[in-house]
Amino acid sequence: MTATAQNPLTDEVLDIRTVISETVDSVRLAVLRAFRELSNPTTSRNLATHANVSRQAVSLHLGVLHEQGLVNRYDGGIELTTGGLLFLDAIEDCLQTVPVEALSYLTRTAHPLTLLQLLAKQPYRLSDLPTAASDLPSQSTIRRALIGLTEYQWLSDDGRTHRITPVGSDALSAYTELAVIVEQLVKKAPWFQRLPPEVVPLPIDALDDAEFVVSNPRNPASVLSTCLKLYDRNISQFRCLCSVYNPVLFHAYRGLLELGIESEAILDWPTALKAASNAGTRYAVQSGKYSHYHPLVLEESQTLGIGIYDDRKVAVAAYNEAGSGKHIAMIVSSNERLVNWGIELYESYRTDAFPANEVDLNRR
Repeated sequence: MTATAQNPLTDEVLDIRTVISETVDSVRLAVLRAFRELSNPTTSRNLATHANVSRQAVSLHLGVLHEQGLVNRYDGGIELTTGGLLFLDAIEDCLQTVPVEALSYLTRTAHPLTLLQLLAKQPYRLSDLPTAASDLPSQSTIRRALIGLTEYQWLSDDGRTHRITPVGSDALSAYTELAVIVEQLVKKAPWFQRLPPEVVPLPIDALDDAEFVVSNPRNPASVLSTCLKLYDRNISQFRCLCSVYNPVLFHAYRGLLELGIESEAILDWPTALKAASNAGTRYAVQSGKYSHYHPLVLEESQTLGIGIYDDRKVAVAAYNEAGSGKHIAMIVSSNERLVNWGIELYESYRTDAFPANEVDLNRR
């Protein structure tokens, strides 16, 4: 019953309950909340002052949060990543149902949560609980945990049988929603670490079956390889936001235009300039080259890539320099909720873009 997830940033396997517990059962939550009240980026000194804790304690918690991809450190200061913002939002949402003291009790050890999950399925007598789950401790420890759960009004006891109450069901549902979000934040930490903050909210729980790929110094071409594999000549429409200039990728996807597939591309300013300056990629910003192709340009740089294949599949890549190097993290999904989110995200950038033939790409 214990959910774990491997953090790709450190390769450490984390217990989700422990990640939550170490946040709500320490000053870490105060440190996270301090980011909300301070300018971004900020400093450890400001965080310590605002959270009313020592700089040593702040440094310790920031180290853990950085390893989890929830904060980034730059020469100019420290900032909460998109993953950190979503993590804090998820905790605050849970605390609307489960007070911080109660959530701390529920997550401090595995036993209360295991018992609540068991009793959510059916009532149990005390004597039957030790055999109901292999990871439950002795009967005396179970009895103490039952007393605690009852004190929070999560369980009722008629003298023989323990059963979950409506309050307990609400608490378990709130925790479960939080745990699902935290699991995805851990598993896809490099993506959330790089994702621009304006892309939230997104259906995080829908990411569970999404393909995740991240480039790194050992495998720098992994994301490019995935993008090339996504090339699909059987689609009827292709839309993309492109913020990275890669001639290989441009050449491959020109094949869609040669096949007559209805296409639209939004290029950010640096990518549009590079495409226009190269004869092999100039087609990407030429409105009249293909009648079924509509190039758009954003007059600013971006750190995001979006590919929409009909309305069936979406790929979203984050390119910025967060983390240890200039690498890319990407998710690919056919989940309807994620596809719809990707389309809405694409449209949000499209509203700020101009037709390529209305933009002077000779301007530097």
